[in-house]
Amino acid sequence: MTNLTGLSRIFQGRVPCVPETQDDHSWIGRRIARLRRERGWTLAALGDKVGLSSTQLSRIESGTRQASVGTLIEIARAFGVSLSELVADEERASPFQVFRLAERKPRNTANGILTPLSGRYPGLEAVHLTILASAEAPTAQHVGEEWLYVLTGMVQVAIGATTLTLEPGDAVHFPSHAPHSLRGIDNQPAEVLLITTRAN
Repeated sequence: MTNLTGLSRIFQGRVPCVPETQDDHSWIGRRIARLRRERGWTLAALGDKVGLSSTQLSRIESGTRQASVGTLIEIARAFGVSLSELVADEERASPFQVFRLAERKPRNTANGILTPLSGRYPGLEAVHLTILASAEAPTAQHVGEEWLYVLTGMVQVAIGATTLTLEPGDAVHFPSHAPHSLRGIDNQPAEVLLITTRAN
């Protein structure tokens, strides 16, 4: 099995690959709207659960604003579904999920291009995130823990009042209730593996 050191060697020196996203940039917004209406929630009711205003949620649902990864995690938890179930266009009934490279469905977010790598089990969320040079660096804050591993490029991670610069092969693990943000460096794309849990 390839360990993290081997993984780092594989990706070392590789130019970040920007995956092609689905053309329908408002798909996630419509999915959020459908799940909200199925529960009989107003925009204000969902907003109270995730810390967003009705206006912000309305823009996300209409596709005029891309939600950050942190916001998507909070919305998924409010609905009681996994991040994969929220952003993917199919539900998996199997007791396990395999994510083939050729079958991935990348989605646009405010942080960059997100590709789910975990299934419907709610305890852990794993994603591949391509941070574009033009991506925002919105601050996130949610219950649980977060682990980030840099595959390609360089990233800047702010956790509370501390700012870290990470290179390929570097990783950081922190409580995600602390305000945190992530951005690329020197206007270059970067790729990271991001894992979050619900643990306190």
